[in-house]
Amino acid sequence: MTVGSFIPASYNTYDFKERDEEEFATKRPGLAFAIALLSIWLALGINMPAFAQTTGNLTDPYAITSLPAYYGFTKTVTITNQGQAPALNVVSHIVLLPPATPYAHVTLTGYSTMPDSTFRDQYGNLIGVYQWPDILPGHSVTLTFTYQDTSENIAYRLPSEYPPYNQASAIYREYTNPRLEAQAVNTDAPAIRALVNQLTHGLTNPYQRAQILFNWVAQNIQYNYSLKASGSALATLKSRLGICSDIADLYVSMLRTDGIPARFVGGYVTNNGDGQGGFHQWTEFYLPRVGWVVADPTWGRFGYFAALQDDWHIPLYDGIRSDISVHWQYAKSGTTRPYLTIGYHYHFSTEQSPPVTKSLALPVSGSFPTVSLHHTRLGFWAMLRIDARRWVAALDSYWIRLKLAIENL
Repeated sequence: MTVGSFIPASYNTYDFKERDEEEFATKRPGLAFAIALLSIWLALGINMPAFAQTTGNLTDPYAITSLPAYYGFTKTVTITNQGQAPALNVVSHIVLLPPATPYAHVTLTGYSTMPDSTFRDQYGNLIGVYQWPDILPGHSVTLTFTYQDTSENIAYRLPSEYPPYNQASAIYREYTNPRLEAQAVNTDAPAIRALVNQLTHGLTNPYQRAQILFNWVAQNIQYNYSLKASGSALATLKSRLGICSDIADLYVSMLRTDGIPARFVGGYVTNNGDGQGGFHQWTEFYLPRVGWVVADPTWGRFGYFAALQDDWHIPLYDGIRSDISVHWQYAKSGTTRPYLTIGYHYHFSTEQSPPVTKSLALPVSGSFPTVSLHHTRLGFWAMLRIDARRWVAALDSYWIRLKLAIENL
């Protein structure tokens, strides 16, 4: 599985598409005209009407927000089979929306293809599940998502004292346990433990401890303008150099080592201070009876502890995870194998005010789905079932598009 390459999107239709259209129209003759109209609409690339699915407003009594800015952006995902055999039973998980925050309100206003189902992962991200019976060699599938965002400056009016953490709570166990995190975070590593103990020894106030750790990172870790990642919290601590993800790794590692729940936020900043935008990673830490508080240690020298002093931060997903993943299978009898790559591209723009949007429907599944392993060989009967599902999936796809078109005429 390959993720994260920023390449332009392209689309190739499947060979069985025209046969599926014809058979579907025959079985539903009363809708044949509507289908023909919809086919022309899609072929001409006319945009579907706007819908909206949102992170929701998160009301935080401790947060003070101001100076909202409005953005529109588009995410294009292209999955391409660069191998020499069909990829079968392709399943892709794509982050549709991050959890709600008091400093950003992200709305999914439209999509080119409705997901087959959705679910919330352990970090609170809304995940869209997409499935295809196959992707042929040299072919691609493309998904496009449109969004609106309102981002604001944020500061906090926080209490001076805090009760102890409930160490049995789900948040504490999830966000302080080194066995549940990516290897690069290095929570409880001896070198990090020694530094944290030195900095926060004798202190009980979690806000003060978090601020001391933040200040140490801001004063001692330099940004690597060559954009070469150090790769882990320990490597960043040793070299005193890193990019935003490295600096976030180190700060989260120090917080968790000190018993303060902490998590990552992956997103985009539309301005880095020099008028340039780019992908970015920052952090949030958890205070008892308060909740999650934002901090950006990469920009720590400019006062970004328990504050975002700009309206540039747009969260895209929470936690250490791939925001796009793909799993697939292939036939046992084949001598060649498929090889899928993921290309994704974001385009951001600044707007004067948020547009009026309609309500967007998404299929929802409450349980965390099981994911098949990629690179799995299939026998004859499994291949036969795939052929049948291929036809059913094509019919379902056109039926969903037809319903959406009729509902928005």
